[in-house]
Amino acid sequence: MTEPEQKRLRSFIAIPLPEQLRQELAVLSQQLSSRVPELKPANMENLHLTLNFLGDQPAQLLAKIGQSMLSIGRNKRIFNVTLEGLGVFPHRRRPRVLWIGLEPQRELIQLSRQLAKELELLGAQIDVRPYHPHLTIGRFKQQPKQLKLLCPFLSHSCGTLKVDRMILFSSELTPRGAIHTPLTTAHFAGQCLLI
Repeated sequence: MTEPEQKRLRSFIAIPLPEQLRQELAVLSQQLSSRVPELKPANMENLHLTLNFLGDQPAQLLAKIGQSMLSIGRNKRIFNVTLEGLGVFPHRRRPRVLWIGLEPQRELIQLSRQLAKELELLGAQIDVRPYHPHLTIGRFKQQPKQLKLLCPFLSHSCGTLKVDRMILFSSELTPRGAIHTPLTTAHFAGQCLLI
C-alpha cells in the first residue's frame, strides 16, 4: 500500500489531567465566563496538556512513534508543575484563546523538544512553532468588551499537576466535538503500558 493509501490519523502527544484538576478548571472557567460573557468555556472532558501536535499521520508511523515514546518514558523522571497565571492568544487586543500557564516550564519544553527530535528522525511532518506550555480553558466567541474583568484572576493558581506519563492520542473531529482515543501510554520512571 502506498503512503497516500495508508490510513492516516489526526494525532497528538499529551499529558493527561486528573479528574479533580479538570473539575477545578471547569469551576474557574465558569466563573470567568460569568464575568466575560463572550468567553466560551473549554470542554473539560477532553482537556489535556499538549506536548506535540502531529496532525494527520500514517497509522504505521504512529506505531513507531509510540515505541519511541515508551523509550523516552523509561528514562524520564516524574515531575510536578504548578498551574498559575492567565493569558490570552494571540494577543490582548484580539484575544481568541484564554489559557492558564504552567510553571516551571523548563522540563515540559525539554520533553517536547526531545519528542520533536524523535519525530523528525522517524520522518513525521509536525508543527514546528515554538512550544508554549499552557492549558486552554476557554475561547472567545467574539471580541470581549470587558477583558479587564479577568484581572483579579491573572495570578490565579489551580494547584499542581503530577507529570508521570504521556499519551499518544488519535483525534477524530465530529459535529459534537473531538473524540480522543489513547493509542500508547508511556509511563515515566520505567512503567510502561501499551494500549
